Amino acid sequence: MFDTVVAAESPEPPDDGATADWPVLMAEQIGACGEALNLLAGADPQGLSESARVSALAQLAAIAAHAESVRLRYTAAVAGPLPADPREDWGKHEVAVASRLSIYSADRQVAFARDLAGRLSATHAAMTVGQITLAQALALSEGVAHLDDEVAQQIEANLLRYAYRQDLTLFKASLRRWLARLDPQFTSRATTARREAIADHRDLGDGVGELYLRGPLEMTALVDTALNACAGAAKSAQGGTSATRKLAGLAEWATRYLTSPDAPRRHGRAIVLDVCVDAPTLFGLARHPAEIPGYGFIPAAAAIQLLADGSPLRRLVIDPADGHLLHYGRTTYVVPPPLADHLIALHRTSAAPYSSVPAGGCDMDHLRPYDDGGTTDPWNVTPLERRWHRGKTHAGWTYRKDPDGSVTWTSPAGQTLRIDPHDYRLGP
Repeated sequence: MFDTVVAAESPEPPDDGATADWPVLMAEQIGACGEALNLLAGADPQGLSESARVSALAQLAAIAAHAESVRLRYTAAVAGPLPADPREDWGKHEVAVASRLSIYSADRQVAFARDLAGRLSATHAAMTVGQITLAQALALSEGVAHLDDEVAQQIEANLLRYAYRQDLTLFKASLRRWLARLDPQFTSRATTARREAIADHRDLGDGVGELYLRGPLEMTALVDTALNACAGAAKSAQGGTSATRKLAGLAEWATRYLTSPDAPRRHGRAIVLDVCVDAPTLFGLARHPAEIPGYGFIPAAAAIQLLADGSPLRRLVIDPADGHLLHYGRTTYVVPPPLADHLIALHRTSAAPYSSVPAGGCDMDHLRPYDDGGTTDPWNVTPLERRWHRGKTHAGWTYRKDPDGSVTWTSPAGQTLRIDPHDYRLGP
């Protein structure tokens, strides 16, 4: 049972006049108990010094852990010991009603409370003095639930040494480390789990999807390391969050893979992603959502942007009246490698105003759209960096291409600028 700890000698009031901090100083001496809570509850946080407020917050965290330890002790007492027949475990019903929990949540709470009252009593004692949080204790209990008492207590002893200075993430990492080291069934369980790889995509609605991957740790760690590196390298150019840059990196890889000459084919055709738009939306007369068949719906603007950006998509134009297919075209035409090599060598960099982006990393833009009769040849295809490609598509910039390969841009305000092919007389 928990005994209230009272300081053997009460501290003297400070000489510096900081009498407002006195309740916090007293609570520090008393420890994690109800009396300390009363002292802190009666103090005005705004009247305390900054150091006293921080100290009070830390003490309240310890008091909360103490209170949870008391609650769990009562939970175990109300539930009683586990009966021989689990179907007769009626104490859980009392716990559920008293704690305002569903019977299923009460199952978890009772199992946890019994664990702390029995084999994990050292964890309960640590909670009593605020050295481990409720979340940490629950993670430990559930993590060792499948182990016998001796191994569970070995893991408990190792974790309690440093739990007071770990957050939940670090604590769980330590738990996994000790489970790998001390669980005699780790290898067999891991071998089974590693066979159950999962790679699943689902539509979450609102134009958002979710990609879930699970598999051998060395493979998921490799993917995560690559994504982190990709996100870091793209930070200055793309901005945004690390997560958005990771997703952009995956999408860029997928685009390169599906449009590469060595990509697999279906029925002799490149594998692409279909996008269904109705005719009014395609011609800018409406903004109806577009569909990615088999996946879900995206806003019209997103579909039009994808088509303009040269993503590996195949456009399907449908009649809004009956949903029948009106026209089939492809915006993911792959520029033949010899032509791409020629254009890259011709321009060396993006054929856009004041650009130094290497031509090999640019979009191959069709001056006259491919689905409007444009050809895939040196006179109609130009390497453009993505931002200027989008400027041409969405912001009113235009250009013409002369037979010598020069490109002359015109801005919406009427400015013009000529971009000549690379002059090899000046060196490569």
